Amino acid sequence: MSMLSSVIKTTTLPASIKTNKSTEFFLCVKYIGRLGNNLFQFASGYGIAASKGMKLVVGVTDKINKIFQIQNSKIIHISRNKQECNNAIFRREHQACAYDKNVVDFKPDATYRVGRYLQSWKYFHNVSNELREILKFRNHIQTKAKRLMANVLRKYNTARENVTFIAVHVRRGDMVDSGHGYLVATKEYFEKAFQYFRSYSSPIFVVCSNGLTWSKANMPKNFTVEFIDRNSPEEDLALMASCDHVISSVGSYSWWAGWFTNGTVTYYKWPIVEKSKRRIAYSSDFMDYFYPHWIGL
Repeated sequence: MSMLSSVIKTTTLPASIKTNKSTEFFLCVKYIGRLGNNLFQFASGYGIAASKGMKLVVGVTDKINKIFQIQNSKIIHISRNKQECNNAIFRREHQACAYDKNVVDFKPDATYRVGRYLQSWKYFHNVSNELREILKFRNHIQTKAKRLMANVLRKYNTARENVTFIAVHVRRGDMVDSGHGYLVATKEYFEKAFQYFRSYSSPIFVVCSNGLTWSKANMPKNFTVEFIDRNSPEEDLALMASCDHVISSVGSYSWWAGWFTNGTVTYYKWPIVEKSKRRIAYSSDFMDYFYPHWIGL
């Protein structure tokens, strides 16, 4: 049994999530926000559809379909205009970043739309292995990520098997002084996270950020650090996905960087101001959002 399986076995999981035989009804999600948001919406929609034996509708022009090699399957229906969702019955979550059993408490006897954000691993924990096969970056994105990785290896005259790549995602931008209760990871957090990985074999820290000026000034010294810039969000995510482990910060995009590597992941334990309006989006201990085996610092 893997460490992840043993940890999840001790965590309260939604009893209703299991794969059922297929029906003729569709499940729809509305993609709102950016890439990290869209990934949660797709993954949670897929998990719910699988549990109901329904088909998740994905539009040809949806961002998620343009970035990943999503294909028709027993659970996915690729649609040109998503007309299958025109009369869908909407079921909305009560908390954007926590599992809501009421969202999935329905019989697959009609077409449903679920949403809005669905940011909890509990919606799709039972289909994570399937999702790792489905969420393959399109070839041109993979090619760019491989080229970026090769450039780093060439700079240090080493081979991939000789180093441990630690992706570092630093979310700044619109979360800094937003006035909405968001908190960004601190310099002290990154110092602790870098120290956590110090003993790993020949670590190279690869930093992707929408605040590179701050990152360059505040990343810990005396480590091998590479700052990556001038790439699209999907190219940065593909690069981080090809690393071994992740130092995440805050936000859904950072969360998915951790998910894709499937290695050791650290996260900033205080993403929201207590008693702020945004705090109610999460469960009391944040563990509907963060995996229990991830390391909070």
